[in-house]
Amino acid sequence: MKIRRLLISSEPKNEIESGLKRMYLKRIQEMFKRTISMESIFNVFDEIFHGLSQVSSLSEDLHSFYESLLTITSYYHHSQAGRGNLVARLLETLGSAEKMEFEFILTKIPQFLNQNIELEENELTKLKFDVVNLVKNNLIFCELKMKVYSGCTAGRIELMEKFNKFVKLVIENESFRKCLQNSGIKNIFLIGGILFDIQGEPATLKKDKEWGICYNGLLRGKDDILKTLKSKNIKYEIEEEKSLQRAFVINFIHGDIKINIITVYGNEVIKSIFGGKNKFDIKYFKKLLENMLYDDLWLGQIITLSERALLSKNFKINKKLKNYIISIIKSEELMSEIKKFSFTREDEKILKGIVSFVSEKIRKYDKDLLGLHPTIAEIIISSCGEKYDREDYIADIIQFLSCEEITKNLLN
Repeated sequence: MKIRRLLISSEPKNEIESGLKRMYLKRIQEMFKRTISMESIFNVFDEIFHGLSQVSSLSEDLHSFYESLLTITSYYHHSQAGRGNLVARLLETLGSAEKMEFEFILTKIPQFLNQNIELEENELTKLKFDVVNLVKNNLIFCELKMKVYSGCTAGRIELMEKFNKFVKLVIENESFRKCLQNSGIKNIFLIGGILFDIQGEPATLKKDKEWGICYNGLLRGKDDILKTLKSKNIKYEIEEEKSLQRAFVINFIHGDIKINIITVYGNEVIKSIFGGKNKFDIKYFKKLLENMLYDDLWLGQIITLSERALLSKNFKINKKLKNYIISIIKSEELMSEIKKFSFTREDEKILKGIVSFVSEKIRKYDKDLLGLHPTIAEIIISSCGEKYDREDYIADIIQFLSCEEITKNLLN
């Protein structure tokens, strides 16, 4: 069993971690609430309900899994996970910039460029970009993807569609164009950046093509931009596949502003965001990121998924609304033992002793749980090549429950 890196149970070392801890804690509290209740977000009027009903007729195990999966992910996918904020804060440390902002909405561009005008809000001016940076007379917008598979085909098409809409805005909106010209902007760079490959190494065009399906989305998005330029009778130049760090560049001039649409990989993303003025490279960024990646969210979600499914299966089989978390938090004796671990979080020997104690009590008082095997967590983590059994699973639950804010949230 492993001692997990849980930020919710640690003392933040800096302002970034403090913000992440608040976000992680909120998400995990909300997810874990779903481990002690079978209240469903679906009803007979939802289309998804009929699919669940069909699954139920095939297999109770499948029904429990899919009901759990849909309930948990429906919450999770509508909740910001905090990684974007982390990446943004770390990016700021990689170079110098006159002005850099994150999650930037185009309606704010006049204020960003110190222009005293107001843009009309519409579909195009309400576009939001991950990063905006001002480097002399160059205005840089960047949309980031962490890995070659992030968002996959739809994510790439969405990224390029955002650039396509920006192109339409520059061409069609005189107020927007005038704002840029009055600020002395000569070049606009629309950067589509992909940081890492599947193995977590700096991404390359070759690795992106090997993944294949997502890269095809990039090409479809590129073709849509070219169609827009042709329909507006705008002359353009396109350069394709001249580097492992770049897929293509589309250039065109409108008025006296040159627009450059570029898709880049790995270290070229960092260089492009800072207009070549970066102080550190992607290897340094990766080191920073790895030092601040915690197990809270992914592991919390897997546990919640497993416990929710166990709750459903146990009720259907044994008419008991019980899972490991309920079994543990209902016992003052077990919670007292787990609280001891909160003072010795790095001691694996103490954790093993508590796991043995908790496991024995479950065998004695909730033996029905032992028949519901394996858990979803065991299946998922074992499928990744890691040795992971019931004892490991209980150890992970104990580490979460040793966080007082989690148990308070469950007991109230």
